Amino acid sequence: MRLGPRRSIFLLPVNKKELYLFSFVVSCCTFLLILAGGLVTSHEAGLAVPDWPTSYGRWFPPMVGNVFWEHGHRMIAGSVGILTLILVLLIQFRESRKWLKVLAWSALGMVILQALLGGLTVLKLLPAPVSMAHAILAQTFFCAVIAATYFLSPEFKNLSSQIKASYDGRLKRLLLMTLIFIYVQLFLGATVRHTGHAIVFHIILAFLILLHVLLVMLRIFRFFPEKFLTRLGLGLGLMILIQIFLGMGSFIFTRMLTSTGYAPSMGEVVFTAAHQTLGALVLGTAFLMTIRVWR
Repeated sequence: MRLGPRRSIFLLPVNKKELYLFSFVVSCCTFLLILAGGLVTSHEAGLAVPDWPTSYGRWFPPMVGNVFWEHGHRMIAGSVGILTLILVLLIQFRESRKWLKVLAWSALGMVILQALLGGLTVLKLLPAPVSMAHAILAQTFFCAVIAATYFLSPEFKNLSSQIKASYDGRLKRLLLMTLIFIYVQLFLGATVRHTGHAIVFHIILAFLILLHVLLVMLRIFRFFPEKFLTRLGLGLGLMILIQIFLGMGSFIFTRMLTSTGYAPSMGEVVFTAAHQTLGALVLGTAFLMTIRVWR
């Protein structure tokens, strides 16, 4: 009688498909972590807990007030860190591609540095440069996990050599420039979020990104109408439009309808957190399209 694959008591992935699914779970958890981080900033809860890594000297403090947002964010971050470590070890021992192992260890380094930056934001009372670096590195780590997930996916494995060679230089350049613009926009968004400056450049670049995404979509629909890229292009275009709407809402609530109370208004929290989180998804989608075409 033929036995199935032997499993450990921890039920960790034992084949390529399960490893891909586990990596996908890590990507989803990372996205949730970015959302949690945005809610901390939107609720102005960054200093709700004065110490780090514990919260008021405890690992599980009472989840009341803004402590819920700040300590909840820490708990999600710790979980993502553990999941990333497991993913890295699985890739190290169950993958033969050396460059994928390097990518995995780089992602682990990012998440460790991210935790240290998160601690510094608390201990140094939210210095703008550290808070900005914390926000930018979070989305960079998100891209690294997306890349690992894609390289483990059946879609990447089954990508034919004809498709790999078919993309022209113009599409590659358009996608690369779009990705660079979105990453610069991430820096400008963090600047606006934590200092209140550079908002004009942030708005101008948003419309430049929209123009580039439209050019990318036209190029794909006209010359490379494959299902994978077409869906990603449509999704990216839709997200950019929603992102501009959310940016307008964030500006209205934070600059024109400033709350006079001690806590931000619900509108400010919703629009700013959604704007930041969708921005991460925009960056991740553009990054995925770029590595697919530049494969």
